[in-house]
Amino acid sequence: MRAFPVVMPSGQKYWTVLDDDLEVVAVADHWLRNLRFGRDRAELTTKAYDSGVALYLRWCKATGRAWPQAVRDLGLFMIWLKLHPGATGRGDAGGAARPGSGAGRARPAAPGWSR
Repeated sequence: MRAFPVVMPSGQKYWTVLDDDLEVVAVADHWLRNLRFGRDRAELTTKAYDSGVALYLRWCKATGRAWPQAVRDLGLFMIWLKLHPGATGRGDAGGAARPGSGAGRARPAAPGWSR
């Protein structure tokens, strides 16, 4: 899963999520497009959100979870984000965290978030 910019025929832009076959992930695209145009959010808002959506969907796929039901395991996703060295939204390699795979330093918390 990776973040990807989209330019509409009107010239307006938003960001979406592509799967490993470079196909648009429909559920993510629908939400991000609605966020941009239906709720009149900035292009950079969709850029900020699409990386998180891509990470979540990649984690769901790698751990065999369906995204709607995986919300129940959101704590595990947060641990994966913190401990998995390849957990970025930029399409780089990185699998799902397994017990013992959190070698290395933990990612720092985002500014404004407490531990």
